[in-house]
Amino acid sequence: MTTLHDIRRWSTTARPVFICGLERSGTSILQVSLSRHPELFAVKDVYETFIFLKPRSALQNPAPQMTQAYLQGEAQCSRFRHFAAGLCGDKGELSEADLIRAFFYFAAHHVYPGQQPLEKTPAHVRKLGRMLELFPLARVVVCTRDPVSIVASYRKRLATEKALGKGIEEWGWLDRTAEQLIGHFQQITESVLDARQRWPQQVFVAPYDWLTRTPEAALRAICAFAGLAFVAEVLKPKEVPGRQVDEMLSKPITHREPDIDTYVDTQTERMILEKTQAMRAVWDRPGVLAESDF
Repeated sequence: MTTLHDIRRWSTTARPVFICGLERSGTSILQVSLSRHPELFAVKDVYETFIFLKPRSALQNPAPQMTQAYLQGEAQCSRFRHFAAGLCGDKGELSEADLIRAFFYFAAHHVYPGQQPLEKTPAHVRKLGRMLELFPLARVVVCTRDPVSIVASYRKRLATEKALGKGIEEWGWLDRTAEQLIGHFQQITESVLDARQRWPQQVFVAPYDWLTRTPEAALRAICAFAGLAFVAEVLKPKEVPGRQVDEMLSKPITHREPDIDTYVDTQTERMILEKTQAMRAVWDRPGVLAESDF
């Protein structure tokens, strides 16, 4: 029978790859690419668990839709709830830290056996410390992008979601002003700076333009960072039926020029560039923290 001791010990030797960062910056592209690597969880599509932000959501009955998809069905989610309950003993409930460890342990042994964890939730960039404290051998890839392009991408995706007739529960997170997004960018920059100081060789910045202009070189570098052999499969897209919004995920990685002129006026563009200038030193250079930065 698996014990908490087993799970805690496993978490010290597991080598997960966690993808997070700025929304609309390539996190989905990277996740679907790496899910084709034989050593990582073969996650079928873009699923965000929010497990580092809301650990107890994994115990909901029924589980959130994305969690169900990640664990490959509500039946597996039910098994996870039973598994987690069996770990509690007389304590009543698991700590959040142990619940997160148990979630990935269960996935690694019962959903994706023989593979290392792969997970992407952009908002987990606010929990870099928690990721690397619970999984000391983890490799975290933080996706970034030109801030004006992000604002344009938010607005374009918002228009697409509304055109599809979706409700506010589907697109509400996209409905943000440029000023709100700049505040969001600042918080993320501070989180990345702090984590890179503590774990300089375990946090890799992956700028969107770098990833999409030179996908093979970028994926080779990311695989090397994660301790994985490069395999050509990561560059070969697979069709996922029913995709309505991000159809590009079913195609080879290519660079798309943002529709800045359509979605961002000149005055707003100037304001964004001015207020994010200092952040660009963190966002624009791919890789881990260089020795010269210490």
